[in-house]
Amino acid sequence: MSAVKKKPEFADLHLHTNLSDGVLSVDEVVKLSLRKGLRCISITDHDDLDSYRLAQKSAEGSGLEIISGIEISSVWQGKDIHILGYFCDPTNLALNLELKEAAKARMIRVRAIVKKLNLLGIDITFEKVMTYCKGRILGRPHVAMSLVDEEYVSSFSDAFTKYLGEGSPAFVEKKGLTPGQTIRLIENAGGIAVLAHPYKTSADLLIENLVEWGLKGIETYSPSQKGNAGKRYREIAKRFHLVGTGGSDFHFEGGPNGINSMKMPYSVVEELRERRENSRAEWF
Repeated sequence: MSAVKKKPEFADLHLHTNLSDGVLSVDEVVKLSLRKGLRCISITDHDDLDSYRLAQKSAEGSGLEIISGIEISSVWQGKDIHILGYFCDPTNLALNLELKEAAKARMIRVRAIVKKLNLLGIDITFEKVMTYCKGRILGRPHVAMSLVDEEYVSSFSDAFTKYLGEGSPAFVEKKGLTPGQTIRLIENAGGIAVLAHPYKTSADLLIENLVEWGLKGIETYSPSQKGNAGKRYREIAKRFHLVGTGGSDFHFEGGPNGINSMKMPYSVVEELRERRENSRAEWF
């Protein structure tokens, strides 16, 4: 009698909701993840951990595992370096205080962007942009939504190309923690730090430094890293003994990066958890 073949189990550890720059609510993301047959998810909203408690409540009794996640925007030489934090204690005081400061900095940045747009003859207001924000985390995507609705641009991507992206006329440089400070913040909250979408970030020369500062993982399952790019980051993960994690970087239904589109095996979650436990043992 042949052994019963075990059904493959998958995880998606990079999801966004309308608490940051996604479209769906936490409850809608949880329900969609269940329909996609996932065993584990992590909602990694930008600079915000509120989704963790809401997702746990929504997934209660469903069998879907929820691990705490966050995507923190650090800054290195004027460039955004996104660091993912997993298993962070959502009640950690230092982390929450820093997230409050990040939320304030985002408000200041968006006000400056709106002012630049006004000088370019674009008649939108900060108050209008705020109506697109469903949580505490305001950002450029909300400005883009306003530009699309007011028909100054034809699409979300067009808004970034013409006005909001780096080098564009309404771009305002971000201020925040350095990558090293961000990694320490995550570790001190009991979490483990992972470099988000490295191909998109285009900061390969910084990876060795990130490892020295405590980085434990790098996204190798990422929609922006297919073919040779995917192979490159798998090799980098192996070279620096990093956990190769990832997910869909999901923001909305109907887009190219649907939930579970990367088909990342659940074994990655187990590896990430083991690396975190080993790190905690070294700290103590």
